[in-house]
Amino acid sequence: MEKYKAIIIFGPPGIGKGTQASLLGKLHGFLHFSTGTMFRAIRTDENMKDTEIAKKIATLIDGGNFVPDNLTIELFFKTLEEYEEEKKLDSQTILILDGIPRNSAQVGLIKDRVDVIKIISLTSSDNEVLAERIEKRAKLENRKDDTREVLIKRLDTYKKETEAVLKKYPKEIIIEVDGFGTVESIHEDIIEKLEQEDLIK
Repeated sequence: MEKYKAIIIFGPPGIGKGTQASLLGKLHGFLHFSTGTMFRAIRTDENMKDTEIAKKIATLIDGGNFVPDNLTIELFFKTLEEYEEEKKLDSQTILILDGIPRNSAQVGLIKDRVDVIKIISLTSSDNEVLAERIEKRAKLENRKDDTREVLIKRLDTYKKETEAVLKKYPKEIIIEVDGFGTVESIHEDIIEKLEQEDLIK
């Protein structure tokens, strides 16, 4: 079986990882794959919502339960197969993975079918700035869950999980990008680094 080519994008909460992944996904030959979109599709996508895996995961989520890694990865590959059928994805497409793999266990679960060619790690030098961004977003979206205390916990979890994932991959495929700046300047920095790696012509 031919492996899917992929670039993983990492970034702490508030850094704008989803925005950068989405911008990259709009480039020719790239496809943004968001786990948020994947999980929403189990309720909204006509081809997905009635599948056994979607029903199983929806039941877990509705019961307030954690979705185990093996089910998450099963849904991931099921979704990729749907994309292939819809002609969104072919053997030449490079996936921009946003939210997967989340931990070292998921690294092992995808390795036989996913060839990770690069990792873009958006770095943060100031957690206070991230906290301010999250709080501002929470107010705009009228969300009560993004408090400073919650954010600090999420940053701590992110740091532990990401470090564990990064250790599973060779250092030479990891590209660090300063996550502070305008959306445009960060995007340009990523593009420049990918061009140097001959991943964008």
